[in-house]
Amino acid sequence: MLEQSLSSEHSVCVVIPMYNGAGSIEQTLASLVGQTRLPEHVVVVDDGSTDDGPQRVKDFVAPFRLTLVQQVNEGQASARNHALQYTEESLVAFLDADDLWHPQKLEKQIALYVDMLSQGRPVGLIDCNVLIDYSDGRQQVEKRYKNGMHFIDFVHSNIINGVSTVLIPREVLTQLGGFEASLRYSEDRMMWARIAEHWEIHTVPEVLMRRTVNGGNITAQPKKYFHHKVRFIEMFLARYAGQLTEQQRIDFELGNLADFLGAFSRAGDHAEVLGVYRRMWRCSWQALIFGRGKPTLRYLYAYARTLGRTATSTTAH
Repeated sequence: MLEQSLSSEHSVCVVIPMYNGAGSIEQTLASLVGQTRLPEHVVVVDDGSTDDGPQRVKDFVAPFRLTLVQQVNEGQASARNHALQYTEESLVAFLDADDLWHPQKLEKQIALYVDMLSQGRPVGLIDCNVLIDYSDGRQQVEKRYKNGMHFIDFVHSNIINGVSTVLIPREVLTQLGGFEASLRYSEDRMMWARIAEHWEIHTVPEVLMRRTVNGGNITAQPKKYFHHKVRFIEMFLARYAGQLTEQQRIDFELGNLADFLGAFSRAGDHAEVLGVYRRMWRCSWQALIFGRGKPTLRYLYAYARTLGRTATSTTAH
């Protein structure tokens, strides 16, 4: 009875940024209608769509308060921040316009949140496991488990299982001033790290969200987003370099650059592979052995292909 009473004290607003989401937004909203614990409020922020997604939101019949907010295209971080202005609920959950929640997602996350609060734990974020469906038919489960203070883990990777998994006390978001709107890549990792600096992160160890990944995702367009990754690296180090050892700083920078080096390599953009690897080398000689040497092998392959093209071009002339 006490847990049920504490649970009923918490209201939930779900924030959905949407850009040209006409093909998926109704299904996403339907997954909220199917929740065993309905949210009190859902805010959809249309981020400058050119399709009829906004009209589909207006026409959607929901058993909860549904608010549509529109803005010029400024990216998901800006859209989420904009939505926060319309929330007054005690908990905020984020959901992308093409993701789906399992029916017990909110119920189980709130139960864990209440349990942690009853133990006096300073909870800043609750996530869950995710089933990822790839367009080529593959499936993968993201199941990084958290149970406490995890700031230093963000030096090595984004340990949150997905943006659409998180449930956060609204006061945490407002205290931190929202997402860094100047970033259009890794703005979520920056926010989670800032939360982890002061609060605990916990995970419901069950798959409660489903995500579809296709060729249109960000890492399939590395050239468009690489400068945002560089900006994220700079901002993170400007804020936290004093808290990191020299090795942690090197691992952070090399790891983030290696992510995009791999994306450029898969895209066959050899010139960008060479440029990113040189940036890694300027960071540390450890670029040579980082990631079991895979970035170095990709660099050597790109270098050989570039030399081959140069030789062919010279011969042709």
